Amino acid sequence: MAKRHVFEATLDMDFRWPMAGDAPFISAENPAENAVIAEDDFTRLILMKEGYRKAGDIAVAHCDANPADRDSLVYPTIFNYRQFIELSLKYMIATYGRTVGINPNWKTHRLDVLWATFAEMLQIYGTPDPDDADPIVASIVAEFSKIDPRSDAYRYPVDQKGSPLPIAFAATHLPNLADVMDAVASYFEGCDGFLSDIQGASH
Repeated sequence: MAKRHVFEATLDMDFRWPMAGDAPFISAENPAENAVIAEDDFTRLILMKEGYRKAGDIAVAHCDANPADRDSLVYPTIFNYRQFIELSLKYMIATYGRTVGINPNWKTHRLDVLWATFAEMLQIYGTPDPDDADPIVASIVAEFSKIDPRSDAYRYPVDQKGSPLPIAFAATHLPNLADVMDAVASYFEGCDGFLSDIQGASH
């Protein structure tokens, strides 16, 4: 029996089966219907970090309306938010670091390393922190770093040797996660605007 018939008998429902001519990446005749991949790498970096966060938000909203999907979507949700943090730190360091003698770091996925560089950069710039937001965000980033040090714990169930990756916690409340990430996004946006003003004034 063909794979299609086995699949059909199992599901007993309409489904999409591969067809001749299928191609995953095509352009629609109407340009307005296409997603555009930015040619400029800096623009892509900004769109990527925002895109990963939005993907996490969308997944959380979907799970709120469809609770049965929580246990499968929790993995990409956490990964998307972690990737947003990683790209946000790399963006901040790459954009504002050179002004104070700090080079971009594209080689590591380690959030603890990236945060240490970012914190050093803030200290050199002398940014005020009247709301004590820096240590709060540092704690949040450290939690992500702790549960997923190499950005693989929510992409794979095992490491490269086939050993199970450790589970950091048995359950998490996704709406709370989204809310905290909203605050983290606001923090990075605030830092971006503040450092942009300082950098602009020095030129």
